[in-house]
Amino acid sequence: MQNFENKLIQMTKPEVSQLKHQDMLANAISKAKDKSVVSWWWLCIPLYMIATLLMKTFFIPGTTLISNIYALKGKERYSSVLFFMVIPIVFIIINVISIRRIYLLSGSPKSIYFIRAIWFNALIIILSMLVLIIYSL
Repeated sequence: MQNFENKLIQMTKPEVSQLKHQDMLANAISKAKDKSVVSWWWLCIPLYMIATLLMKTFFIPGTTLISNIYALKGKERYSSVLFFMVIPIVFIIINVISIRRIYLLSGSPKSIYFIRAIWFNALIIILSMLVLIIYSL
């Protein structure tokens, strides 16, 4: 019993220089940024198409953006649904999951640090919503 008490007295608190959740958080942030960059490149396709439809609206008299979108829907049914509905919805889901994972791994972060970590993901979500809204007009 005396030996056990001596061992307890001599024990010190273990010190951990780097915690595992810091590595997990850094890894989640870097993966989220990589996913959002890939999302950005794929989201450029419908944004480019919308820009061309807007230019067509400005330079051809008597056309509107809505009529140009309806014409595109009529000519290219499957590709318009793919580019204007499926891709934005998939990227909204991917970026929301990434933001949620960063939030859960970081505990209760201060809002400014959290916004710095997810601003690009939030931008991708906003642009995806914009594409969905324009297509659903």
